[in-house]
Amino acid sequence: MRAELKDYYELLGVNEYAQPEEVKRAYRKHAHICHPDRNPGDPVAAERFKGVLEAYEVLSDPVRRQQYDLLRRAPLNAFGRLPTSAAFGRVDGHIAEDDVLGGLFGRLVDEYRQALDETHRRPSEHFDTQVRLTFDQALRGGKTALTLPDGRTVHVTVPKGVRDGLTIRLKGKGPRADATRRGDLYVTFRVTPDPRFRREGEHLHVTETISALEATLGTTRSITNAYGRTIKLPVPAGTQPGERLRLRGQGVATCKHAGDLFVEIAVSVPRELTEEQRERLRRAAEEAGLL
Repeated sequence: MRAELKDYYELLGVNEYAQPEEVKRAYRKHAHICHPDRNPGDPVAAERFKGVLEAYEVLSDPVRRQQYDLLRRAPLNAFGRLPTSAAFGRVDGHIAEDDVLGGLFGRLVDEYRQALDETHRRPSEHFDTQVRLTFDQALRGGKTALTLPDGRTVHVTVPKGVRDGLTIRLKGKGPRADATRRGDLYVTFRVTPDPRFRREGEHLHVTETISALEATLGTTRSITNAYGRTIKLPVPAGTQPGERLRLRGQGVATCKHAGDLFVEIAVSVPRELTEEQRERLRRAAEEAGLL
């Protein structure tokens, strides 16, 4: 069995840059909806509540959140050797390994170590291969065909919104183990990054450049999401450089739900103005009390 790190940000519906107050509001919202008292006898709601609570316990604690982010971004770095950065607790200048391996994070690391051990112990009758996908292919999913070293063609279903590095198991599709059965085929998806969109979980990030006057006065921009759909994005007056505006449900769509699209605003300042243009802008700013 392959362990997969839970996406606590996805569980709470926030992005990894969410401030503590935003995390708290998201937790209260989801906990209210799926609380067992509101859903008596509903095992799905109970499991959902448990996951939301676990996510909040981690993301509301600065130290645990740092540890989780480290595992989330580079999980294999946690095996066999623990990073020497300040992300983990320290005692007398040394990493407090018990802090990392205890409690929740101990379970997470143990699951990953177990997964690695199982991979290393995988019998030779099984076979590992990779499927390379464009960013668009990963978003939309579909079917693809693999030709194995023994000449067989295997058809693989690409999950909608598949992430880079996800591995699936195709039971009985690997090399022949003996006269009566075959081993398993493990397929890892490798997704080519997109030059425009940056993906984090099911959320996407994109940069939109506006002029300094548009940032000051406000404007509306047409944003094309990763699926080719155009959405009108109101940019409020006074928007600051680097500010992120959210388009809900416009991120990566999987079979379960859709993430959000975060538009980071870049502000362009004109380098060349004529003397007349400068003077007009100066007069206008003075009349408005901005100078």
